[in-house]
Amino acid sequence: MLRQTIMCGAAALVFGGAATGQVAKETLGVGNGCYPTADDESVVCEPNSVIMRPITVVGLSQPVDVADLTSSVSVLYSDDLAVRQSPNPADQLRAVPGIGVSRSGSKGGLTQIRMRGAEANHTLVLVNGVEVSDPTTGETDFGLLTGLGATNIEVLRGEASSIYGSDAIGGVISISTFGDDGLSAMAEIGTQETFRGGAAFQARAGEGNIGLAVNGFSTAGVDSSGQSGEKDGSDAYSGMIYGEQEIGDEWSISGLANFRSSSADTDPDLDFDGRLDNADRVSESEQFLIGAALNGQTGAVEHTFRANFNSVTRQNNADGAQTDETTGERFKMAWSPSFEWGDQSLTGLVDYESEDYQRVGQASFFGDPNQSQSFETIGLAAEYRASFDDLDVSASARHDDNDGRFDNATTFRLGAGYSFESVEGRVRASVGTGVKNPTFTELFGFFPGQFVGNPNLEPEQSTGWDIGWDQSLGAFEYTLTYFSAELDNEIFTAFNPDFTSTAQNRAGESERSGVEVGARWAISEALELNGQATFIDSENDTGEDEIRVPSTTASIGLNWRPSVEGARFGVALDYVGEQDDFDFGAFPARRVRLDAYTLVSASAEYPLSDRVSLTLRGENLLDQDAVDVFGYTAPGAAAFIGLRLR
Repeated sequence: MLRQTIMCGAAALVFGGAATGQVAKETLGVGNGCYPTADDESVVCEPNSVIMRPITVVGLSQPVDVADLTSSVSVLYSDDLAVRQSPNPADQLRAVPGIGVSRSGSKGGLTQIRMRGAEANHTLVLVNGVEVSDPTTGETDFGLLTGLGATNIEVLRGEASSIYGSDAIGGVISISTFGDDGLSAMAEIGTQETFRGGAAFQARAGEGNIGLAVNGFSTAGVDSSGQSGEKDGSDAYSGMIYGEQEIGDEWSISGLANFRSSSADTDPDLDFDGRLDNADRVSESEQFLIGAALNGQTGAVEHTFRANFNSVTRQNNADGAQTDETTGERFKMAWSPSFEWGDQSLTGLVDYESEDYQRVGQASFFGDPNQSQSFETIGLAAEYRASFDDLDVSASARHDDNDGRFDNATTFRLGAGYSFESVEGRVRASVGTGVKNPTFTELFGFFPGQFVGNPNLEPEQSTGWDIGWDQSLGAFEYTLTYFSAELDNEIFTAFNPDFTSTAQNRAGESERSGVEVGARWAISEALELNGQATFIDSENDTGEDEIRVPSTTASIGLNWRPSVEGARFGVALDYVGEQDDFDFGAFPARRVRLDAYTLVSASAEYPLSDRVSLTLRGENLLDQDAVDVFGYTAPGAAAFIGLRLR
């Protein structure tokens, strides 16, 4: 099977969302202190490293050995992330099957992730175990995460509402930012007046540990309109503090606080002709996360208690004056007991979630945007897992009481996997359902100002299945998956003759299906090649292709660690096929075709001393016109130089 998650190094915290809340360890790949043995059955780590079982935290209420997974899960390790060295997790995710990236203009601008042809707000995103989506729009703007120092990314593809509730139709992305003990730092400068820097410190203190991290990113960007006007840049800054402390032999408590601030310039279509115009438009965002978890055991039952709070404030400005401001807040608390006997386990989950929405803006011809709304949900879930020699099975179910705001929802997921030791292969299959409640914006408007909300929207519901084969052929490993899903009550934007727009549910079913291929080849101890290819057919209920979903994506990455200790070189190619979008300058909106493009990136690190390295990085080296959203001009080629303290 594909490389397992090797848990070594300094302690890290995972809590909130549906993750367990238990103390985990930073996920590190080969060459980072932990090394698989020749038979890949055990692990050897450097002195003072802590060894745990290979686990993943995405998609299950308790961590599970990767070899026992019955769902489609991919993990980007530190070595994989080093190939591109991108400051934005969205660009790193191009290496994962089933992922599509849509960026509006410069890096740091609105950046959306679409998984398996689903919508951007159908993917649930966790950072260090805490859900980070904006409660207002229901999606995660990856532009806000620019500069985030990701050390590990796990991706679950397929419906996961049976554990996570609303939002997890396309899948789940879990990003970890925890690093090694001690002080580490990096800084780089480059074209488009770009600066990126970060520093982190983590230390053990008795029976616990504490860590601090800060990151920053700034770029002048490019003119998004392509009209030879002013550049549209962006800035993003974040700070985090976290800690964990053991309480006796059976219990531990952990906590995290994280603050992010960003701003992004953009250009609007002032005359509604389908082309962006140069204008002073700025979107500013602030996000605050805080979470805590208590973990322990009473008798044979393990317990996780957790609580977290997420607040996102967005302010839009035109010509130096504020036009509107939205604040979305999410509070979650949960208890998850788990009981294991032999190779079987049963885990329960009881959680409460409250979301609040407030919008302040100037009244217009289209209505008064000033309002305050709230949602509440109580969820009950359970999951059973078992391993019987070569057979692994899993089953989970969840019921959400939406307090009368929406219909209550019951979702499930079933999975099984069987290993054929004679051929070193494994077949797996899963089926599940997902649900996505309408967002505050879809229900109540008003951004942009002529968008009018529809309070009568029904939740979207998806049913999907996949079947896959994982194969190990010595140093070469690959995985092949076919998936299919049907979406009921898809929410789309309808345009009215009075130039307003609103959200509506589609009457028929929308369909998604495709093939995902992933491979990894350890050519030698120093050279590794990995890649993916995805072919997706995503159509709405009228048979038209869903917009901003490329039919084909592919990537290949080469990572080389020469004999010089601390040196590393990498190159990556990311292909994005043709995709549809809309030209909203026409009425009704006109469907257009966006051209395919290939991004070539390269990175290098060379030691100047035992702890300091020189870094070099290049993006879009072929200077491709990489347009994901009609009307926007994308950044061209860019180069960066920096220093890294290890």
